Amino acid sequence: MIEQYARVVEVQGLSVRVLTERQAGCQSCDVKGGCGTSLIGRLFPQRPQQLLDLSAEPLKSVPRPGDRVLIGIDEQHLQQAGLLLYATPLAGLLLGAVCGATLGAAMGAQAQEPMSIISGLLGLSLGLLHVKKRSAARSCTPEGPVRLLRVEPATFEVTLPGMPEHKTRRDV
Repeated sequence: MIEQYARVVEVQGLSVRVLTERQAGCQSCDVKGGCGTSLIGRLFPQRPQQLLDLSAEPLKSVPRPGDRVLIGIDEQHLQQAGLLLYATPLAGLLLGAVCGATLGAAMGAQAQEPMSIISGLLGLSLGLLHVKKRSAARSCTPEGPVRLLRVEPATFEVTLPGMPEHKTRRDV
C-alpha cells in the first residue's frame, strides 16, 4: 500500500473531501537539502495540490474538517493503471503500423510506408481513447482505488487559568 497524508477540507455525510499534502523529496526521509531529489524538485514548478472525494465508510468515526488523514492506494492497482496507460497506446501504435504495412504491401510498394504511418497513428488514437474510457469508468466508482486508512485528529491549544499552556487532542 502506497500511503500519503492529506488534510480534510469538507465533510458531507460519509463523503470526505481531502487536500493532499506536499512532500519535499521522497518518503524515506524528511531531509530537504541532503539529497539531489529535493534540489532538482526546487527547479521545477510545484504541482497544485489535489482535492479528492473519498468515502469514510471503512473508518470507525467520520473525520472533521482540519483533521489529518492517511490515504492509500494499492500497489497492484497502481501497476495495472501504469500498464493500461503506457502499454495500451503503444500496442495500438505497433499493431496499427504492422497491419498498415501489411495492407500497404498488398496494395503495392509505394503505399506501404504511408499506410503504415496512417494505420499506426489510427491504432495509437484508438489506444488512447480506450485508456480514456477505461480510466473514466474506474474513477467514477465510489470505492475507487484511493482509500481513507485512518484519522489523526487535529490538535488545538487549551489554556486553563493557573495552568501552563499545552496541546491536547480533541476527542474523536
